[in-house]
Amino acid sequence: MRSPAAIPDPKAARWRRLAAIAATVLIMVMALRALAGEFDDHGYHQIRIALHAVSWPQLVLATVLGMASYACLIGFDAIGLRRARRNLPASRVGITAFLAHAAGQTLGFAALTGGAIRMRSYGRAGLSLAEIGQVVLMSTLGFVFGAWLLLALALWLEPAAAARALPLSSDAVRLIGIALLAAFAVMLVAVGREGRSIGWRTHRVWLPDRRTTLEVTALSVVELCLASAAFYVLLPGQADVGFIGFVGLYLVAVVAGLVSTVPAGLGVFEWSLLKLLPQVAPAAVLAAAVAYRVTYYLLPLLASAVLAALASVRQPLRSGAGVVWGTLRPWLPQIIALAVFAAGTLLLIDGTLPSPRHRLLTAPLPIIETSHLLGSLGGVVLLLIGQGLQRRSRVAWWIALALCVLLPLPVWLRGGHALVALALPVIAIALWAARREFYREGALLDEAWSWPWLRNVALVLLGTLWLLFFVYSHVEYQSELWWQFAISGNAPRALRALLLVSLVVVVFGVARLLHSTRTPLPAPDAATLALLRPVLAQAQDTQASLAMTGDKAILRSEAGDGFVMMQRYGGSLISMGDPVGPPDVARTLIWKFREEADRLGLRPVFYQTSGNYWQTYLDLGLTLVKLGEEALVPLQGFSLEGSARADLRQAWNRGKRGGLSFRIVDADQVAALLPALKAISDAWLDEKAGEEKGFSLGSFDPAYLCSFPMALVEADDGVVAFANLWQAPAGHELSVDLMRHRPDAPKGTMDFLFIELFLWGAANGFTRFSLGMAPLTGLAEHRLAGRWNRFANLIARHGERFYGFSGLRRFKSKFSPEWRPRYLAAPGGVHLPAALLDVTRLISLDPQR
Repeated sequence: MRSPAAIPDPKAARWRRLAAIAATVLIMVMALRALAGEFDDHGYHQIRIALHAVSWPQLVLATVLGMASYACLIGFDAIGLRRARRNLPASRVGITAFLAHAAGQTLGFAALTGGAIRMRSYGRAGLSLAEIGQVVLMSTLGFVFGAWLLLALALWLEPAAAARALPLSSDAVRLIGIALLAAFAVMLVAVGREGRSIGWRTHRVWLPDRRTTLEVTALSVVELCLASAAFYVLLPGQADVGFIGFVGLYLVAVVAGLVSTVPAGLGVFEWSLLKLLPQVAPAAVLAAAVAYRVTYYLLPLLASAVLAALASVRQPLRSGAGVVWGTLRPWLPQIIALAVFAAGTLLLIDGTLPSPRHRLLTAPLPIIETSHLLGSLGGVVLLLIGQGLQRRSRVAWWIALALCVLLPLPVWLRGGHALVALALPVIAIALWAARREFYREGALLDEAWSWPWLRNVALVLLGTLWLLFFVYSHVEYQSELWWQFAISGNAPRALRALLLVSLVVVVFGVARLLHSTRTPLPAPDAATLALLRPVLAQAQDTQASLAMTGDKAILRSEAGDGFVMMQRYGGSLISMGDPVGPPDVARTLIWKFREEADRLGLRPVFYQTSGNYWQTYLDLGLTLVKLGEEALVPLQGFSLEGSARADLRQAWNRGKRGGLSFRIVDADQVAALLPALKAISDAWLDEKAGEEKGFSLGSFDPAYLCSFPMALVEADDGVVAFANLWQAPAGHELSVDLMRHRPDAPKGTMDFLFIELFLWGAANGFTRFSLGMAPLTGLAEHRLAGRWNRFANLIARHGERFYGFSGLRRFKSKFSPEWRPRYLAAPGGVHLPAALLDVTRLISLDPQR
């Protein structure tokens, strides 16, 4: 009688994510193709010459300006915290803001990625969601206001720079700049002293008061000037563009990169600058862009990894160090995962670029060739395991540490760049220092891929492929290239490395497709099940008897007076109902289950829970959604007398007249009946064209059936129906699980069975009989009801022909039950449909397979 709940199919969401990834990849492809079109067959050679022309003083100055820009970005968090009237240690604010902006600049969607970092760090410091929103808003509005004002000033004061890139005259460009300045002034007047909410229809944006607006604008102007100056100083001295005019062009390129949704605007930012700076040699622009990305993106990322390594020292000498550690600790896996991903990207790029002859060692050619392949192989492996590190996988940590320790030697032997060889030991130190943070068990192939990570891997591989053809565009392709081995054979080596990378990606992808993410947790042995019987004897709910099915793992309390029955499927660790045991033990087990899910890297899901522990589930940060209602027939004083029981009395009399009889067989006598019961079960399954279910339902398993008494309905020719009997004496509850009948059983046989069970239960001191859950019923139907209730009601109305939601409730309603709600407790947001899907698929598995 336990019925699984129907769930929405998340295929639409999956297609939307795929479409978003495809759009991002397409934009990057178009940008890279446009970039290649700006050069002849020797484009890479031109860029290399321009890159060598960038002096060390320029690089140092660009780094200093970039770090000063990051320091200004911290000020936005300080302004937001001041508006929220919260005073946090300067070290926490500085580290959080630095990490938020470093991740946001690199991954894109700065408001989301940076907001997630602030949410976790400031949330641990006690800030509410609204207060953290103030901080994120200040950062976002600061960029908008600063870019607005700077662009207006650039168009007004130096219109010639924009006029060269736009089909407009200098006077028209100047007028646009003046109009933007006027609009900014109007906005300052409009917000007033208290701030104002503006928008159109349902889209509203709150703007802060005039003083705060001026503060964030001034800070943003300084920050954007520093960021653009970090790029400007890398351009050649003869570039015919003033700084004020360049700032406007830089902002246009930055906005184009943001709109493209490509992480860090890769390709789009560079192509925009090429179009906006037609008077500067394309090679010089791209050389400056490469140096800028190293100084403004890569170095802060490495600094984050170094900071993580230093903060991982668990013996802080000063309280400030303790604050640093407390701030960084929740983000160590994410920081290190991002650094490892960047290292893998650098290894792939380094394996594609030609190694200058002066960096090649006098080592034998086979060693150079092998080192080249090993470096590229290690790079793609670091890309593929990066998400495992983000999810604290111990296996991913071991692999990443081993590669970061071993790969510097192949990089050095193949003549790779010093930056790549030096970055790997730094990341290895960070990995070792943070080793206690990577504790989750499980195979890498069991990790569910996140869509952003999948997108980033695809973009890196696409960029590497483009780089190969761009660098060696002057080399005419021939099949013989694959077999050319020479010290100066850069193109053949790059081709072979790319082939190896492609094979690894294909093999990894196929392995993930073929690998079952449904590998169950080990089932309990007979001795463990025997230890559960004293706990079951004290259970209040007959649902606890599902522990004896043997298809669920058991998580016991320390004292053995309670347990959780659970199983994993996909990305979820699913508990069947509430923990079994006294209330205090059950609450402790809920947290222990949450810790076990965290250790395995799975989302915690509680299926068909009661409302007894809703506060604890909310404390875990889970969302409760109603699955349906369980029918409970009151048994105290139950009889067939009176007009209210006329229908049941007629059904019972009809069964008696048809020669039906009822009896209860003790558990130790069930084994002798199994052959006859098996024939009934097989015939029932054949008639229903169904298969055995699992997890929330029992199956025809001899060991399971012999654990309980059996209710039998017999006729002259033997048993015609049976049901195994669940009892919870402490809760005075009775129920059945596995119910089967012969196809030729008399009509009304199951009604007769239930009525006899009600009478038997009432005579033996039971006060209620559970008929199980009627899924997707009893939900609120008001037009203002929650989204889940509206969606579930839609499924129930239109999915009736597939499941029979209302028919099942009508069948149970004829026994005049009381209804008890059952819930699903799981992480909210995008995790909720995934959890529902995992539960339904787990129930659909045949436990005997």
